[in-house]
Amino acid sequence: MIKHTLLFHIDNSQEDWICVHTPIPDYQMAYHINKAMPVHLKRRGEDFSAKDNGERYPIFSYQNKKKGVHWHLISNKMKSADSSTEDNLLFSSAETHYLFKQLTGVDYLLSVGNEESQAVQKKLAQIPDVQSCYSLPTAFKHLKQQLSF
Repeated sequence: MIKHTLLFHIDNSQEDWICVHTPIPDYQMAYHINKAMPVHLKRRGEDFSAKDNGERYPIFSYQNKKKGVHWHLISNKMKSADSSTEDNLLFSSAETHYLFKQLTGVDYLLSVGNEESQAVQKKLAQIPDVQSCYSLPTAFKHLKQQLSF
């Protein structure tokens, strides 16, 4: 039996990744974005697995194929409880893992189209508890290739 493999290069040059700083949990962040903008972010069935050590980062997505709109919200932080302290709940500790260690201050990455990026950033800044939001700096543009969905 002959097996054919198709390789697609995903061109994400039309996307802008917005870095968001906020203490809001992921589900609330998706809710606030849905409320402020005409999108309907939904949590994907499978989380983004970056490494083999079991770290899983939640992804919320929205697609409108008629308009060619694709939005993705991914958490950059994940807190895991230390398994050695499960018996001692009083002194349990949580360890923070980052999807991108270069972006330790960033809580979420939001993928939107280049032409709507500025308007989205203005609306994100109006969400309560969002401390700051900005486009991914050009020094980190190589990270976009790791996040092609």
